[in-house]
Amino acid sequence: MKMSEKKKAILFEYIPMALTGIIILVCAIVFKQMFIKVLPLFFSLLIMLLNSRANRIGFLLGAINSCIYIIGYLMEGVYGTVASTVFGIFIMLITYFRWKNKSYGKATIFRRFSVEGRVILALVLFLVWMATSFILSKMGGTATVIDGLTMVLGFATNILTIVAYVEAPFLNIISGVCQFALWVQIVFVNGNYAAITYLVYNVYCTYMIVRTFVRWRKLYKEQKR
Repeated sequence: MKMSEKKKAILFEYIPMALTGIIILVCAIVFKQMFIKVLPLFFSLLIMLLNSRANRIGFLLGAINSCIYIIGYLMEGVYGTVASTVFGIFIMLITYFRWKNKSYGKATIFRRFSVEGRVILALVLFLVWMATSFILSKMGGTATVIDGLTMVLGFATNILTIVAYVEAPFLNIISGVCQFALWVQIVFVNGNYAAITYLVYNVYCTYMIVRTFVRWRKLYKEQKR
């Protein structure tokens, strides 16, 4: 017997979101995380749910929430992530209005890269990553190699999301893994245990990005029928 869509949503979306929120709250209290740093994480739980469903409202809420994130990132010294977030605010607003003009229900019309396009994209991302990591190291940033890769992937993902390429969530999965490594270093190597709230959220975020990747591809195939 097939599980209903409502039960799937409860089991694979609402329960993980609720558990993550509870763990973040407990960690914030135990490790005395600053309120301004933990506040955007709770909003992000809902935003990730909307994005996984390709609901364009998520981009509008995400742009507002990113303004709060910037404060926390500046305190951690991850300048590449700050730059990516600032850029992302404008991108999310543009994405919302573009998706609205090319709507497909609550989503939009998706497209995908050719094989040649994927090779060129990978090469460009690699070269930009090398240059970005070098610049960030000269600025005295934290974990510049990982931070640089996160920044580059963030830019690329944002741009591909604007034009609704189904490959965007795949790059976001890689970015999520890099973010995990970044926060592991900040928490366990640098000894900033209060930042464990971001690490917990990153695990949830990566899980939801995988769901986003699957759902966007499903929508793309649906549109091509």
